[in-house]
Amino acid sequence: MKTLSYALPRLRTTQLALLGILMALEIVIGRFTFGPASVKVGFTFIVVGLIAKWYGPYWGMIVAFFNDFLSTMISGYSYFWGFAVSALVGAAIYGFAFYGREHISWLRIIVTVILVLFLVNAVLNTLWIVIMGGMTDPKAITSLLWVRGIKQIIFLPIQAIILYFFLNHPTLEQMRERLLFK
Repeated sequence: MKTLSYALPRLRTTQLALLGILMALEIVIGRFTFGPASVKVGFTFIVVGLIAKWYGPYWGMIVAFFNDFLSTMISGYSYFWGFAVSALVGAAIYGFAFYGREHISWLRIIVTVILVLFLVNAVLNTLWIVIMGGMTDPKAITSLLWVRGIKQIIFLPIQAIILYFFLNHPTLEQMRERLLFK
């Protein structure tokens, strides 16, 4: 008799070690961002995409939550739960789109990146900035949303191209095979 299991996939020691290295790499890469706080540009999406492809949505969401918390504590800013929600939603989108796929098509990457950039980055993160900043002026909120939306439009092809080449890179896949399936 088959039963459904809602438990996380079990990880062997090497898989857990690689996951820890990727977590640390995401935190380090997250320290190297540029631009003002409201339109910050960074490259942690590469590591989030790799975790999503290799470990799936559930482990990806756990890592996203812990990395959000740890990076906030390291930065010295006050912790706000909304950005953890954004990290969880982004990791879930990447995980459900990429996990278990040997080759990820351009279409899948573009649709996934559009979902993350606009739903998570433009809408949710702007909402958290508005809540944290106590913004009440509709014109200010609209202009912030426009600026952040334009940033997402500009970043869409850049992020899609980078993700395509990292997620489909044969050397990374060989490394993963050697480390995780030995």
